[in-house]
Amino acid sequence: MMFLSIITPTYNRGYILPKCYKSLLIQTCDDFEWIVVDDGSTDDTEQIVNNFINDAIIKIKYIKQENGGKHRAHNTAVKVADGEMIICVDSDDLLTEDAVSLVKKYWEENGSTKYAGILAKRGNMVDRQAICSAWPKHLKSSTMFELIEKYGFYGDTALFFRTDILKENLFVEFEEEKFLPESNLYCDIDKIGEMLLWDKVIYLCEYLPDGLTAKFHTLLKKNPNGTADTYYKMMCLANSARTRLKYAVLVNIYSSISKSKSELKFNDKRGWLFIAKLPAMILKKNFWEKVER
Repeated sequence: MMFLSIITPTYNRGYILPKCYKSLLIQTCDDFEWIVVDDGSTDDTEQIVNNFINDAIIKIKYIKQENGGKHRAHNTAVKVADGEMIICVDSDDLLTEDAVSLVKKYWEENGSTKYAGILAKRGNMVDRQAICSAWPKHLKSSTMFELIEKYGFYGDTALFFRTDILKENLFVEFEEEKFLPESNLYCDIDKIGEMLLWDKVIYLCEYLPDGLTAKFHTLLKKNPNGTADTYYKMMCLANSARTRLKYAVLVNIYSSISKSKSELKFNDKRGWLFIAKLPAMILKKNFWEKVER
């Protein structure tokens, strides 16, 4: 078993993939594989990746599938991953040249089956400064949801997960929906174990106009089942009544526009959804106007 599987779901991003590829070529440790899942691209992505494979410099797996969204491409990659750990690196992002070496050493010294993985930091490509808040100084590990709700953390992180956990916890797939917030999966993993907090920038990113981040709120509305399911999971994890009510309102708003409510399974804490039904009805119109701006 190799140490790391680096997975890259991609759709019509052939023009930017060489940048990501070059960041992997210069890694100081080659104990990794790169899994590129082409989510139905119509550009020259396939030829570009085949050229990478023909270079025979790093281990690459290439899979092309029918367009189904990033979460489905992520699931495909996880199923064929052979590394001990997995990180998802988007097609327009990079790893620092010593990322594989450093995270391998950090996991060997600190990791165990007690933890679900490692939370490191993301930085911008200009000066490599972190684009997230500082960890609480006294904290060695935390669940991802608690880090945000209890400690007020904000910003983007680099997530290394144990592969055995991801293989047992794939993204949920809703019929006819091609987008699912990544936090949907993170809520499931939070129930399994905490993440080690690593104060190191090893992932560099920028947000391009054709990326998912640029159209996030539109995607939430167009994929109401996945969005409602995500906020339901967050509602169940929340500790404060105020936070739980907020997510319960959002569950009601998004599930109200679902065309196939039968796919949604709300089994726990249903009383909160009932309490939030009236506030959701009152807020719904203004909420959509705010989202669509």
